[in-house]
Amino acid sequence: MGRRAKFTADDLLDAALRIALDDGPSAVTASAVAQASGAPSGSVYHRFAGSDEILARLWLRTIVEFQSGFVEALSRDDTLAAADATIAYVFSWCDANPGKARLLLTFDEREIGRRAPEAVTQELRDHNDAARRSVADWTLRHFGSTDTEHFDRAVWALVDLPYGAVRRHLPDGRPRAWLREAVVESAHRAIGQPRSTR
Repeated sequence: MGRRAKFTADDLLDAALRIALDDGPSAVTASAVAQASGAPSGSVYHRFAGSDEILARLWLRTIVEFQSGFVEALSRDDTLAAADATIAYVFSWCDANPGKARLLLTFDEREIGRRAPEAVTQELRDHNDAARRSVADWTLRHFGSTDTEHFDRAVWALVDLPYGAVRRHLPDGRPRAWLREAVVESAHRAIGQPRSTR
């Protein structure tokens, strides 16, 4: 039975997250990660080809963690309950993970993706496509249609509204309770009642 690695990939990515938040994504280098984690440089290069892959893997790990809960909340049978649960999830996840939330909401995904290895870029596309399909599925269940107007309403209510509310309070604070309630009310006005109750 092999010996457990002293420094796991997650240990190194946790160090990369601290560096990115303190000094910006350009400061995430293999040597900086090694120094911050206490790992030998060889351990870093054994897992990652370089700084671009470190940052891309950090982004991918974070977006997968966030999207898994987002998709689960949105999949509830009752579409209004699903919308409420999804909005609550965005607030709760960001409240529990302020550093990761700041990474997702303030860093440039396009720039990270442009520099990432193709394998990581494909994984990121796959996960983003799955999240988009979950919104499209909710839109169809709620409105009975996925045309442009209905899909735009869903994205605005389920993504743009809660993300925008949370982003304004990062990195130094957390949204107040009334703001979450205001987002839910605004979202309900945008999406209305599900088609089965009209």
